Amino acid sequence: MSGGIPARPEPPSADEPPRPAPEGRRWVPRVLTPDSVEVVDSIELADEFARSRGEQHAGPADRLAAGVIVLGKELATEDCALLAAWLRSAPADVRGPVLSAVLAADPPCEVLADLAAEHAGQARMALLRGEIAQIVAGGGVPDSPLTPHPWGADEAEEARALLSEAVDEVAPDRVDLLLRTATRFGVDLPPHRYTAERFVSWWASHPEAGLDPVLWPRSDDLVALLRSTLVARLQHSETVLAAVTDHWWPLLRSIAVDPFEPLDAAVLSAAVRANGDIRRETVDRFAERLRDPDLPDTPEAVLAALFGAAQPTVDELHRLIGALPATAVTESIAQRAFAVLDKAKVTGRSLDLLRVLGHHLGTEQRELWSADARVRSWIVAFGRGSEVGSLSGIADRVLRARLPELVTALLAADPRAAVRAIGSAGASLQQLLQRELPAIFGDERAEESRRDAAVALAFVLAWSDGASTEMRTAYDRELERWVRSGRRADHRRVSKRLRLSAADHAAAWHEWLQEIVTTPAEPDRATRKWWQRRR
Repeated sequence: MSGGIPARPEPPSADEPPRPAPEGRRWVPRVLTPDSVEVVDSIELADEFARSRGEQHAGPADRLAAGVIVLGKELATEDCALLAAWLRSAPADVRGPVLSAVLAADPPCEVLADLAAEHAGQARMALLRGEIAQIVAGGGVPDSPLTPHPWGADEAEEARALLSEAVDEVAPDRVDLLLRTATRFGVDLPPHRYTAERFVSWWASHPEAGLDPVLWPRSDDLVALLRSTLVARLQHSETVLAAVTDHWWPLLRSIAVDPFEPLDAAVLSAAVRANGDIRRETVDRFAERLRDPDLPDTPEAVLAALFGAAQPTVDELHRLIGALPATAVTESIAQRAFAVLDKAKVTGRSLDLLRVLGHHLGTEQRELWSADARVRSWIVAFGRGSEVGSLSGIADRVLRARLPELVTALLAADPRAAVRAIGSAGASLQQLLQRELPAIFGDERAEESRRDAAVALAFVLAWSDGASTEMRTAYDRELERWVRSGRRADHRRVSKRLRLSAADHAAAWHEWLQEIVTTPAEPDRATRKWWQRRR
């Protein structure tokens, strides 16, 4: 039945003693003592804690805290978690004694971690002690990060002492856990504060352990100590080289600086063999070193160290020895380079390398070098506005290797001058350009001005008196494809470029454009009659 006067609870039977409430069980024995005044004060303080949070009645944590503050009550371990949560919102003036009571009750590490996140000093030191004890006893370390707090000078020294003592106590295979704990707590632990040599000696014998020194304090010092240990061992055991090649090289790569040192040479060789960004960074680092006259490195030692397990590329050789003076290029360096060049495709970079090796060239290499010199001289003369001659007799592989420089020079010039130079150069260059120019103006990734210049040059080449039927057919087909797929803005830019060259070029371009846009596409037709009646 809802509403009305609630039923009176049944009184206990005469045989059953009354059951006291939990509050009565806690407080009545204490009131009936000479310290009853303090007990009353404790009750009132607990209620005050509750009211400060806007609650009407004190909770168990309020009463525990009040008992600590007023009565000096010691806490049980099972009370610690409750008071650790209470401390988050406790009044500032009472946190100190309650925190001290919690820490004195030997709380578990989970509670200490909760306290250390909010309170530096005592709580953080207690947590450090607890985690060190776990590691020494054979346990692990927490994965969760710890909120950073700066240590005071005395606290930092105490933390270093705790950790260094533990490092010397545990087996070497557990030192990693203690060093990671030092980093987790922000404790600077120099290797001289503990027996670092004992740990590093074990580490050098166990590369398969997969330890990550980035997680340790003063990791650079420990890695340097590892390198020294391996160098010393290498004097007595060649098996160390295998361990370096298989395990240690990624860790030692940044400090492998001496190509004359066998250990560093093994590290560098393994880094180059790894390819990718690591290989490029390693080669670039030593290319810079070879350019420094104050360093004692020799090219022979560098090349031997870098390429002990992998062949160099033409580009790498050029980077390493391309900037050396001729007197620094020895016969052994030249022969190493020739072994690579003889198997490589002829490119501009390989021809540049030949120039560096000029004093050591054989007959075939000298022929390549001579042909390349003719092409480079042609490019220089054309760039200066001088008359240029024929490139006949130049091997196609040399022309193809220098084609990027040739095309760049031709596109930068007035189309009329470029056409005259191309006519003088001969059929080989003209045939290469028939493929290269359409590739440029058909490449949407190329710069707009470069595409426009390629269109203009292709048109003037096809329109010139010396153009063959084959040339006109090739350029007509590719230019028509470009016109039909392009925009009017593209056409106008080319028109402007041609007007700057010659009025008849611009007029012919407009006439040709008009015929294209008014005629349906004929993909398989012969050369448009327009080219024959252009004059």
